[in-house]
Amino acid sequence: MENNYTELVHNEYTEYLYDKICFGTPSNSESAEDIINGINYAIAVDSRPVFLDGISARLTELGTPCTADDREIMLKEIKRRYKEILGFSCPRTVQEWIKGTTPSTNKDRQNHYELCYALEMDFRQTVTFFQKNYLTIPFNVKNKTDAVFMYALYHKKPYPAVKELLEKSKDFTEQETAHTSTSQIMYAICSTDDDEKFLNYLSEHCYNNEQQFQLARKIIREEIEIVHDIIVKYNTNITPDRLGSLTIQAIIGYKYQQSDKKTKNSSLPKRFTESIPNDVTLGKILNDDEVSYELLRKTLMLLKLHNFYYYADNCDRDVIACNLMDFRDELNSVLVSCGFSQIYVCHPFDCLLLYCANSDDPIDMMYCIISSGRN
Repeated sequence: MENNYTELVHNEYTEYLYDKICFGTPSNSESAEDIINGINYAIAVDSRPVFLDGISARLTELGTPCTADDREIMLKEIKRRYKEILGFSCPRTVQEWIKGTTPSTNKDRQNHYELCYALEMDFRQTVTFFQKNYLTIPFNVKNKTDAVFMYALYHKKPYPAVKELLEKSKDFTEQETAHTSTSQIMYAICSTDDDEKFLNYLSEHCYNNEQQFQLARKIIREEIEIVHDIIVKYNTNITPDRLGSLTIQAIIGYKYQQSDKKTKNSSLPKRFTESIPNDVTLGKILNDDEVSYELLRKTLMLLKLHNFYYYADNCDRDVIACNLMDFRDELNSVLVSCGFSQIYVCHPFDCLLLYCANSDDPIDMMYCIISSGRN
């Protein structure tokens, strides 16, 4: 089976960001100017219409030249393609995306895939579009809808075949416990090009939302234990019921209890602030309750940042650069193993995480950025 997460191709803007954020002069966590600069990088990234950039680039490849500003041209062509290729009208949700609404990361999954079909994307192009333009993962194959689209795209099935597979699998019972890993399910899907064999396999290997990303939950638990060891080492009288809030304080700098008003007034981009963990959502992760992909991914990344840099000594520019590359490679490896999107500097959260890593004190820089954004 192909590696679904090969290195993403960088465009000119992405290269510019990497040069500035990862290879530029390290920032200083005690400098108000550097803290604001980091936030401004994330705001600039968030303001770019990455979804519309991807749509316009693909339509241009297909013979309809347009830019991200040509929304009427894009909408007209997308509507035509839905009718001619998929056989039904373009959903209102997708029309709103093209008009400027940000596509969700963990909802409307069928709409995400059907748009890729309307744009005649193959398996590899769909993988890239999800990571670079939807800013989320493709093919969460423990979900039966994602599994159907992965099977169809990997084996180059036309859309009518997808529609039939979705119909036949709609009443499959979701399993209560997940005993098969994501990588095993992916291998099985890619290893058969027989619809009936695929459906038989899928009927026994589709899981509910609580059973998604079991490896990620396991690693998060392990990383939390490292944080707990650090907390207890310096606070021997800490009671177990306080460890949750203190874990949050360790990774984001404060006990996450902010009002809706402060959330709305945050200067940090929504794609950064949404799904930042708190003690309640951390408890849901640990209890295997249903949580979002974004919450799991951000929690894992924040824990990794804290635990990697807690004992690191960013004593000079060369050490900072070496540590950053080691951190990035280690984190990417873990993200990919969990089925998460690799680090992508055009995602506001990833952008700020890398900016913090390229500083004299990455943990404190993250604290300062979040605190400054809130206030």
